[in-house]
Amino acid sequence: MMSDPSANYDVAILGGGFSGGLLAWVLASRGVRVVLIEREQFGRFAIGESSTPMADLVLRQLADQYGLPDLRALSTYPTWKEGFPNLRCGKKRGFSYYHHGDASSRHEAGHEFHDRYETSENVWGNSLLVTASPSDTWSDTQWLRSDLDSFFIEQAVCAGADCRERTEVVDATRGKSIQLTLCDRSGERASGKTQSLSAQWLVNASGRFGVLPDSLTQSIGVRRVDERLQTSTRSVFGHFRGVKSWTEELRRTGQLREDEPFDPDDAAQHHLTAEGWMWMLRMDHGVTSVGWTQPTGTSSGGHVSGTRDSENWRRYPSLQTLMQGATLCDATPHWISVDRVQRMQLPVRNRNYVTMPTAVATIDPLHSTGIAHGLIGVSRLADALLSESSRRRELLDRYATTVEREVLQIDALVSMCYQSLSTMSRFEAVSMLYFASAIASEEFLASGGNVHSTLWLCDDEPFCQLIAATQCQLANDVLDADLWRWLQPRLQPFHNAGLLDPRVRGRYRYTGEAKR
Repeated sequence: MMSDPSANYDVAILGGGFSGGLLAWVLASRGVRVVLIEREQFGRFAIGESSTPMADLVLRQLADQYGLPDLRALSTYPTWKEGFPNLRCGKKRGFSYYHHGDASSRHEAGHEFHDRYETSENVWGNSLLVTASPSDTWSDTQWLRSDLDSFFIEQAVCAGADCRERTEVVDATRGKSIQLTLCDRSGERASGKTQSLSAQWLVNASGRFGVLPDSLTQSIGVRRVDERLQTSTRSVFGHFRGVKSWTEELRRTGQLREDEPFDPDDAAQHHLTAEGWMWMLRMDHGVTSVGWTQPTGTSSGGHVSGTRDSENWRRYPSLQTLMQGATLCDATPHWISVDRVQRMQLPVRNRNYVTMPTAVATIDPLHSTGIAHGLIGVSRLADALLSESSRRRELLDRYATTVEREVLQIDALVSMCYQSLSTMSRFEAVSMLYFASAIASEEFLASGGNVHSTLWLCDDEPFCQLIAATQCQLANDVLDADLWRWLQPRLQPFHNAGLLDPRVRGRYRYTGEAKR
């Protein structure tokens, strides 16, 4: 055991992902003594790659509040490319959704994507585009997480943080300060050397279970509460080269509309089916993040390499066309499989231990909420930890309640969308509840609203009642047209964005106020 009297820190952060690295950078830039501990290596492969207007807004606010101009440059695609051309990313103008039907149906099996179908009452489209920025100037980004996570660590080190990779916390005791025993796991053979250090605060930004030693887990009372989450999906994913352009496929089949608000490839692209969906996030260097996610019953979580479920999308001819000839990248030589995506742990806070939103819960890739929630967590915790003691205590107590409520709100909104995968019209109607809550949160923050306030309309009781009432409509299996007629007037009080309007034919151009 090496005992270093200088190894006394104000804050210890577990996890070298984007939220842990950024929090370390912000705190160190303000003179806080920070140690960041990552069990694996910095810049490892990770998903959670698609930013949103809310995420980019919080980046700008953090940059301005703490005097970090390089962080502001990462908040739009053009300024990112100009300021950091070596950090790989992709352009994101919005969200695009395309419904490919149900391959298990004898009537639809073997059919290519067709952007139109008729019922006895209506003619519906099979596509939906929701704009996130008014122009390329304000475009959001797809993050190559290995590059950006590493960049945040580098900036944290430059600001004075002590960042250690391939280091494991093997023991801990908690009192007025937290005593950590670390073991170096670097090199081909782990050295086995241990070092002790202390910190006044411990922030769990790991995003995984099992990083805390049993002694600390028991002291804090950490427990899994996955059963509280309504969403239950499994997923396979990887990074590929050679994925074909969906925009060109639409053009080839005469289905690319003249009035598209943005290039369908410059988006968080969702290929929906009745049994699941495939995401495609295109990066500028020719790599595409691809994942297939589908509902499942409850099962144990965990990452394993495998191909189970990775074949399901092959039943959809248009997806076969896009993936024909595509090859996995070195970062993911195999499909990565997760038996259940969703996980949740509590408590959010216990005395001098606090958890990032990304470590409290993982909800789902659908709607790309992870980055925004993680960055909001950075903003809240940085403000709290830099405050004097009485305000810090108040903010952290508020933080714990707020994060838990937001997790459950996002989960409810996502779960309803999975219940609505049968048709594009049904999915469009239900997804507008999520977009209404996200737009309201963005506008609240852009107008100077307090970042410590609960977001996603968690505090709006009528909106929460509307979520519950919509769940009842879905449980009663109402017809799509009836669902639209029922939901339209009830959703109207919660937005001014022209949502759930059949006249726009699935093309929503409203993006809120110009970004600043």
